[in-house]
Amino acid sequence: MNKINLRGEGLLKLSQLKLEVSEQASSLISDYLLGLGSLGVAEDIKESGMNEVSAYFPMETDIAEVIEELRQYVDILKESMPELTIGALTVEHIDQTSWQAWKSVLKKLRIGKRIIIRPPWEDHVALGDDIVIEINPSLAFGTGHHETTRLCIETIEKIVSTRDIKNILDVGCGSGILSITASKLGVQDVIGFDTDPIAISESQKNSKKNGVLDKIKFFCGYLQSVKGQYDLIVANVYIEPILLMKEELKERLALKGILIISGIPHTRRDEAVRGLKSAGLELQHELREGDWVALEFVGV
Repeated sequence: MNKINLRGEGLLKLSQLKLEVSEQASSLISDYLLGLGSLGVAEDIKESGMNEVSAYFPMETDIAEVIEELRQYVDILKESMPELTIGALTVEHIDQTSWQAWKSVLKKLRIGKRIIIRPPWEDHVALGDDIVIEINPSLAFGTGHHETTRLCIETIEKIVSTRDIKNILDVGCGSGILSITASKLGVQDVIGFDTDPIAISESQKNSKKNGVLDKIKFFCGYLQSVKGQYDLIVANVYIEPILLMKEELKERLALKGILIISGIPHTRRDEAVRGLKSAGLELQHELREGDWVALEFVGV
């Protein structure tokens, strides 16, 4: 698949592939489409509970081939996610104006007191002790524009500013935005991992772009591969894997360490609290934005 500059210089037309997918598989589908050469992916939560995923491809892309590969990937996902639902799939051609309109939605934003997240096409002059982080929104989950990412960044900033955090583990690092934030805030030992090799590649690119590549270790794998204990663990992933990993997360917390979990719909907040309490973790603080919550736990 050919790739074209994200900024869109020289682009005349694009192919837009749009489909509805059940929420639990939305980020997996988005990442896969990016791996097939998509220039950008947008997700929209529908009232039906499904997520509408829109992926943009260069006009010369063989969309029939993309659709066939996507169907094969969905079949693989259904083996472990039998409840996975895929709705209608449509393809249409759009001009550069529509692409620019999509980009115009993704503006720089301030999170917490000091963190500025900006896409490559937005400039920002740092004021005072601002920390400016550039993240390419088209490549992996975690741009700062989703509530769960913002909640995690805000909580990380608060904890790092009030406690001596020597190391942090980023579970399901996506774009690397949380690891990069922690490193920029002064945490010396940062490790991030993801099961998706595309996410690791983009995490490394983003960390290099932000001048912290040599300060963060990213790897593709699972929590079982992680050694040692951490002052702070952050997991911005769905509730199901969090509950499956609860014992392992507890084991990897240092004495008086803190676990931040997000990716939790507020309707499942109590379920998450009960599950982690059964693993010996106690809720200490929580934040909510829209339909999502971030929960902060300590070991007991």
